[in-house]
Amino acid sequence: MRQHNKYLDKVYEEMSVFREHLLTGRELTPTQQETFEKISVARGWLKDGYSDTEVIQCLKNDPIVKVQDRRAREILAMAYETFAELRQLRNKEGIKFMYAELFREAAYKAKQELDWDSYMKLMKEAAKIDGAYDEIKSNMEEKKRPTKIVIKRVEVNNNYSTTPKVEDTNYELIGTNTEHPSE
Repeated sequence: MRQHNKYLDKVYEEMSVFREHLLTGRELTPTQQETFEKISVARGWLKDGYSDTEVIQCLKNDPIVKVQDRRAREILAMAYETFAELRQLRNKEGIKFMYAELFREAAYKAKQELDWDSYMKLMKEAAKIDGAYDEIKSNMEEKKRPTKIVIKRVEVNNNYSTTPKVEDTNYELIGTNTEHPSE
């Protein structure tokens, strides 16, 4: 629950303008466009792995952006808020595969530097995201479960006038490989 604070209301109102711009293409005033560019720069720094504190420092010290501490914190908050809402609207599977592509790109760079250990780890992560191990994992899980076998024994007397006696017997085979019994 938000407390009544005119300053926060101003910031939330400003964020709504940027959300609308991203979602509908609404035109921004020159001042709003300048602020939006600062938000985009802050988002870029966050994507590059900068911490919140580092982003605030960059916003304050960058010769192009150069804002006061309070405004730097506002811009950081707006970067999180504005783009987080957009991320929620995206296709989750698309985001998942985008991350797989990022892992592959990093793996390619590691391969160029002949860092084979990093290459293998990054490619494995990309493969996990792509679902390459899902079928293998499910097959392994199925093999771990006991296999149930029902054997029917039929006793028949030499006298054909009687009905045969059928007896069901249940067995569980644990720890066997049913696909390759010779293993």
